[in-house]
Amino acid sequence: MILDLDGTLVLGDRPLPGSRELLLGLEEAGVPFAVLTNNSSLSARDHAARLARMGLPVLPERLFTSGAFAGRELARALPGRPVYLLGTPSLAAELAEEGVWVSEDGAEAVLVGFDTTLTYARLARAAALLQRGVPFFATHPDPACPAPEGFLPDAGAILALLEKATGRRPDRVFGKPDPAFLWHAAARLGLPREDLLYVGDRLEVDAALAQAAGVRGALVLGGATRPGDPRLAPYVREGLLVVEDLWALKARLLG
Repeated sequence: MILDLDGTLVLGDRPLPGSRELLLGLEEAGVPFAVLTNNSSLSARDHAARLARMGLPVLPERLFTSGAFAGRELARALPGRPVYLLGTPSLAAELAEEGVWVSEDGAEAVLVGFDTTLTYARLARAAALLQRGVPFFATHPDPACPAPEGFLPDAGAILALLEKATGRRPDRVFGKPDPAFLWHAAARLGLPREDLLYVGDRLEVDAALAQAAGVRGALVLGGATRPGDPRLAPYVREGLLVVEDLWALKARLLG
């Protein structure tokens, strides 16, 4: 099983109801699981530490971030070429571990992540580089990240601003709903696609990802998707499992 993070397991620094019990139940039943997150503001290690503070047992090697996946792909596509980053220090460190040269000078590409340290000066520098025609990438497309106080501007919101300012759209957006991200995690875990269940809370990202990847999907209601949403029907007809919360998911899967 692979699960989404924000809006599915946690909301900000608060575990959602049933998350700890589900993860412990999976451990006890010997069901392999991992977390797949578009939240590129933190590295896998930092996300794992965040979850540990909430009492959620997810090891760093079971946590896959859009930032690390972007780093893996960029290291192959642009080996040794400097990249200008709109992202946090945690993301910069994760990219470096994947072999990406993050640099303020001589950048030959721009990568946009979930940048909680964003400044206008850095936006202006990215816009100038894009208008020079350098390759343009993003860790993920989400316009907003769920939080206890509502939704926070995410990478997609920054991308919209840059598009308005420069007329440029990213050449590639990594992370969900790109099925390559899910397949990468499944391969690292040694999970056959036919045995995989992907669990999330957003129709347009998580349900779409499961459908595009050709794996079983489950959607937890109450976060980004509300009960009675008319967009649910076609996904349900295609086999999407819809549950009220993680307690209900645990009951369906583990009894």
